[in-house]
Amino acid sequence: MLYGLRDRFARWLVYRRTVASLRRVPDSTLADAGISRSEIREHARYASLRR
Repeated sequence: MLYGLRDRFARWLVYRRTVASLRRVPDSTLADAGISRSEIREHARYASLRR
């Protein structure tokens, strides 16, 4: 149980850090990467699952 909780917390941290990082990126850079502002959460969720 503790390992599951620890793993969920680690994935949540990756998600939050990814969202924060991508929100700081200028729109032009996001566009170059093919990401729109509305897709930031989706990309962060995917990044957290690949942890």
